[in-house]
Amino acid sequence: MATPNPGIGNGFTEGELQFASFWVRHEILIRRLLYGILFGVNALLWGAALWGLLDAYAISYPRESRITAEIAENQFLAQQLQSNRPEGVSTSPVNTFQGTDGRLDMLVKIRNPNARWWAEFTYRFNIAGELTPARSGFVLPGHERYLGEFGYKPDRAGSRSAVLTVDNIRWHRLQPEQVGGDFPEWLTRRNAFEIGDIAFQSDLQIAGKNVGRTSFSVRNATAFGYWSVGLYVILERGSTPVAANYITLERVSPGEVRNINIDWFEQLPGVTNTVVQPVVNYLDTSAYLPTTQFER
Repeated sequence: MATPNPGIGNGFTEGELQFASFWVRHEILIRRLLYGILFGVNALLWGAALWGLLDAYAISYPRESRITAEIAENQFLAQQLQSNRPEGVSTSPVNTFQGTDGRLDMLVKIRNPNARWWAEFTYRFNIAGELTPARSGFVLPGHERYLGEFGYKPDRAGSRSAVLTVDNIRWHRLQPEQVGGDFPEWLTRRNAFEIGDIAFQSDLQIAGKNVGRTSFSVRNATAFGYWSVGLYVILERGSTPVAANYITLERVSPGEVRNINIDWFEQLPGVTNTVVQPVVNYLDTSAYLPTTQFER
């Protein structure tokens, strides 16, 4: 009967012996599997790194560059639109003149600072909360003109101060083809009314009353006829307006001369100067008198 050798397998469990036996029989396969896993992980890491570089420099970069360029272009366009947008009109303080029978005359200057835009609008005057009727107005590019309301009788007596309100502003861009590419020269050939023989008489007697009279002549020194020409007439003492009025001349032909008399029934301080401002919207084609109306 054989006696077991106590030195073989001494100190190892059966499981450990089985594992050692498995390792001896499959060591090469296990090593290959581990190397394969390590290689696969390494390949994934390198693939991710290479994909990141490819995406950054070959795929996303051109797209992001285009986006950046589009943003810059949009910002430039926005700046251009902002710079091409017309500035708002400005106005002077309103001059209010006391007329006869409790009536008021109001006069104000409006200025358009834009060389390439002209404006149409409606305006009225606010007299202590009371609004005058709405009127239509316009102002040409780079120009200053008068606006007014004359002979208005407020409901509440004693009101003297007024504020101008401008609404419904409609801006129109000046079209080069409309003005031959040179608006100042184009306008000079149309806005050429000659005002002459200006005089103011302060001692005229009408029905036993002392009345002032302004007289002057208007000559249409242009080659154009106009359906209607407005005239603002402002009396000044020094440089301060003391009275104002507005009249309209109808069907004014080229070269025609009109002699004008305006009587002032209110008491006026010493008048030293008379300003006459013709007003025509030369950019409105309907303002012009057809040649058939004045050619002979």
